[in-house]
Amino acid sequence: DRADFTGTSDAGRVRWQPASVTSPHRGRPVAVIAAKDIPYISNANRFQNLSIYLPRMPETAGLIGTPVTSLPGVDSASRLPRFLVHIHGGAWRDPRLASSSIEPAVACAFSGEEPVPVSAIASLNYTVSQFDYPAPPFMADPPVPYDAIRSNHSDPAREAVHPQHVSDVLHGLALLGSFGLASGSYILSGHSCGACLAFQSILQPPGHYGLGYLSEPPGPAALLGLNGLYDLPALATADGLGTSHAHLRDDYERLLSTAFGADKDGWPSASPARFDPASVVERIRAGNAPRLVVLDQSAEDQLVPMDQKDRLTANLARVAGLRVAQGHRLTGTHAAPWEEGSMICQSLLDTLRLLREEQ
Repeated sequence: DRADFTGTSDAGRVRWQPASVTSPHRGRPVAVIAAKDIPYISNANRFQNLSIYLPRMPETAGLIGTPVTSLPGVDSASRLPRFLVHIHGGAWRDPRLASSSIEPAVACAFSGEEPVPVSAIASLNYTVSQFDYPAPPFMADPPVPYDAIRSNHSDPAREAVHPQHVSDVLHGLALLGSFGLASGSYILSGHSCGACLAFQSILQPPGHYGLGYLSEPPGPAALLGLNGLYDLPALATADGLGTSHAHLRDDYERLLSTAFGADKDGWPSASPARFDPASVVERIRAGNAPRLVVLDQSAEDQLVPMDQKDRLTANLARVAGLRVAQGHRLTGTHAAPWEEGSMICQSLLDTLRLLREEQ
């Protein structure tokens, strides 16, 4: 059950507990150690939290019942990242898609059948935007609609407008930093709008979004984008969507107007595919951004066109000192990577191999 935490001081009340996770690729549940729904700000709403998963082994089993104060393995001498931090998707607005969506990948990573050399997997929640009908036709089972005015009540967990999504991610990374997450010690991955959030949070400073009062997050060793949304204006144009996805134009315009505001003039500055390459170069030189980006996009994705990956690839190719690698693990529908888990694990392993090659 979700605990009712009201501040960062309550993060210490969360304790490591035994848990089990499942994946369609595993015939039985996988035993892990987990700390779920750790709040990362004061007076947190129900989505301003994160969860951490550890492999079940004698040294981690000894943590059961103790407060979460650090990540295991922070003192490792390994030059490769020891942690995966993931940001889920959900079009910035689906309250049902949360940090637990990483659990099929956790099951694959910690089952012992194909060991993934990371000590912990963290998954971030963030405040979502409003969702009102009409629901898009591709959503057979849409979430309960919410509009503060029409619903005649307030739900702060469902009222985010950019840059609050980014602010929440930065707060989550800051909390993980207090647990020992250091620059170069982790890979930051994201799926769908979570990929957008990952790139927004790392490739520009907090001040780019008017969040200059926030500290820089620890710099990841690599960014991993999965079926990501990277060029917001292009999602609302026939040219950007192409013939295969043109029928989604009105749906994208509606969701982007809710998440980023109706003024489209502000959308480019929030789009990773339109970030100034020179500013990204400076962040790499300062150690705030990684030298490796891995992008993967399923050709069968019914919601996101390949054009999104191509636009980001073209822009990042202009960033001196940055390696942009194309992943080849994602297949199937838009949600397939998180639903079945193994594609995320394979992408993580590929990213670790690329980092090993550069040592």
